Amino acid sequence: MRTTPPELLVGTPGRYAREVFHNRHPTLIERVGAAHPYAAAQRAALGALLDESLTGVIGRLPDDAPDLADWDAWDRGHFGRPWADAPFLWAESYFYRRILDAVDYFRPGPWQGVDPFRPMKDAELVDPDLDRDFAWVADLPAEPTDAGLATVVQAAVFGNRVDLSFRMQEPLDPTAPDELLVDRTAFLADALAEPGPVCIVADNGGREIMADLVLAGWLLDTGLADRVTLHVKPAPYYVSDAVASDVDAARARLGRAADPRIAVRTHAFWCAPLDFHDLPADLGADLRGHRVVVVKGDLNYRRLVGDRDWDPATPFADAAADLGVPVVALRTCKSEVVVGLDRATVERMDAAEPRWRVSGRHGLVQAR
Repeated sequence: MRTTPPELLVGTPGRYAREVFHNRHPTLIERVGAAHPYAAAQRAALGALLDESLTGVIGRLPDDAPDLADWDAWDRGHFGRPWADAPFLWAESYFYRRILDAVDYFRPGPWQGVDPFRPMKDAELVDPDLDRDFAWVADLPAEPTDAGLATVVQAAVFGNRVDLSFRMQEPLDPTAPDELLVDRTAFLADALAEPGPVCIVADNGGREIMADLVLAGWLLDTGLADRVTLHVKPAPYYVSDAVASDVDAARARLGRAADPRIAVRTHAFWCAPLDFHDLPADLGADLRGHRVVVVKGDLNYRRLVGDRDWDPATPFADAAADLGVPVVALRTCKSEVVVGLDRATVERMDAAEPRWRVSGRHGLVQAR
């Protein structure tokens, strides 16, 4: 039996998780504080959160937090212990939840329900280069072809490279070529040989959710899918993660009306510090009601295989959670976790590009 590797921890020297907390998060807190005219108390709370996460112990949510019971159940002994000792997946998720608390997102008052990341998201959608970047959509074939499927899939993969929190730490080189290290697009084609419902578990808003909507629309228009369920986050998360309003904004930017064949749903699990092995029964039943589930993005990938110190040559099917339905993962590599590569590819990448796991240049289309 294969041994499950240890979880990645926040404070391990030389690892990407520590870089995120010590390099990305200070920039993030500065930008959040500047994004809205927050009061002095909110700015102080943001600063206190950053200081706590770098040198302190993990504080519990306030007693009036609407999701306190959930986080007490998800705690698993981390409250009151150093942030550095916590698993990266758990700690990063809780850090973003604490940002919402610092800016009074859940408290009655003028800031209730105000997305702290909205100005950053909006700036991406007004980028004039979007029109050029999505010009290819007009040339998509009207019939289901292998070339058309490859185009929309790769757009969905590399749309994931531009999430806003990642760009605070790893600036993208627009001249660098994209590279798919694994391409199981044919698996998706086979799964849709008979049209049926498709689920897309979304990651980021902006360019990425625009590409996801193009993927969904093309599958529907060509008859490869008869309906699409798009799962998004229930609250702001990881800066650019898509909530329902981001779907509306992306539709408007694409110049498309809401499509009744595309249902937008959410679930508390999508903002939980858990991986897919802890999928709630009701959400699992929802996903199993589809012919195939497309899991988007780096965070969902970490949750699908487990945020652990995997040997990248571990077979994808050995690491990925069994959701009881065919799963296709579309992801650019933006964290250390990766599985399903052949040993020769790993050796080539390690020699050519030491930070290939986190550069955002390399994509994966993997299937279970």
